Amino acid sequence: MTERKNITVTESDDGKLITVFIPMQFGRKGGRKKVIIPEGSHLNLNRDSEQDATLFKALVKAHRWQSMLDDGTVANKTELAKLEGIASIGYVSQIIRLVNLAPDIQEAIVNGTHPRDLTLADLIKVKVLPRLWREQKALLGFIT
Repeated sequence: MTERKNITVTESDDGKLITVFIPMQFGRKGGRKKVIIPEGSHLNLNRDSEQDATLFKALVKAHRWQSMLDDGTVANKTELAKLEGIASIGYVSQIIRLVNLAPDIQEAIVNGTHPRDLTLADLIKVKVLPRLWREQKALLGFIT
């Protein structure tokens, strides 16, 4: 188990399952839904906070949706899309695959320390996300 800035990453004994716990709250500000970052953590203020918030919220949504699939709340992505009011099952698939990002990439997104030019749009454009975390880091600009 690894714990950094309120984020807990655990791996199953057989190494086949990794669980990433990201504490958060949902709130509203100016009528818009906002993800409230855990106390003591904040996005890097020198960055485009809207860009970071969009990526952060997508990561949170990916974990929530994957959890709904895992625990049987929904049977499949089609049912999930319908429940969430999303017309495109492809969009659901693109967001859910964010759970397959390396844990330290996910942590960097949560902490706002990911490469400045990495956006949700960039992640969606990646058609095949490498399975090896080292390759993900190189592809997404974490290794220079």
